[in-house]
Parts: sequence; structure tokens; C-alpha cells
Amino acid sequence: MEFEKLTKLIFKEIKPKLENSQGLTIFAGERAKFEGWLKVELCDSLSKYFKDVVPERNRIDVTFNNWAIELKTVNTNYRYKNVEIKTRPITKNIQGVIDDIENLKSSNYDNKAILFIVFPATHDKEDWQYHLNKISSSLREIKNVSINFKNYIPGIIYFGLI
Repeated sequence: MEFEKLTKLIFKEIKPKLENSQGLTIFAGERAKFEGWLKVELCDSLSKYFKDVVPERNRIDVTFNNWAIELKTVNTNYRYKNVEIKTRPITKNIQGVIDDIENLKSSNYDNKAILFIVFPATHDKEDWQYHLNKISSSLREIKNVSINFKNYIPGIIYFGLI
């Protein structure tokens, strides 16, 4: 499957799961990460379309059909209504995304991508664009879609081709 089609499929499947989950609304409000949940939901979604979906194969979050996908949830320290004020090491989060990209580059899969969710944030936030540019420079292509958790906390789903 080509990157463009896979992006549309993943966004179509994952966006409503993020926006309709009361549990994730609580996580977003507390700036708590939910990468394990994302891995389960992505496997559930992909298994509707592909037979060989496997989590944690060769230390890669999700693999199928010669695709390898790493997952990250990036909690920011940006202030938003309905979000607890907490300090979060966004620089470490960004480095974690970049490290996953670099690790995937050396894998034997033909198709490699990273799926990451940033919250609370909006795509056009100037502070966030600085970090996104660092990530984007390691990717061949990147797509995004905006989300809102049930309590109107903003976030973005990114899917990048390595």
C-alpha cells in the first residue's frame, strides 16, 4: 500500500477513536501519554485491512505487509483550557521521535513510517512549528490532521514517511 492511501486509512480510523474516548480526554487533560493505547487501536484498525499485523516485531511498534511503524505520543507544556498546568520535557519528547526515525532507517523493511500524536497543541502554533521542523527534516514526507478531545483540548495526528 502506498503512503498516501495508508495515511488516509489511518487518519480515518484513529481520529474518531481519539475524539470519542472519554478515557483519552482524561489523559489529555492530565498531559499523560497513551502510546500503549495507540498501539492497540492501530493494530485493531489495521487488522481490518491486513492479515499480518504484528506488534513489537523486531522491536518495532507495529509491522505489516513490509511496513514498519513506530508510535509516539508527545505531550507538550503549552497552556490550554481544560489542561492541568504541568512541566513536560518537550525537547526529550521530540528527541524520542527523532531517535525512533533514525532507528527505523536501519531496519530491513521496505516501507517505514512514524505515527505520533501531539497534545495539547495546534499545528500552526509557532512554538510547535520549531519542533516540527526538526522532526520533518528527518522525513521524506509528513501528513497531519487536527483533532479535539472531548473536552476541546486540541491535538494533531502526524504520519511521516521515512
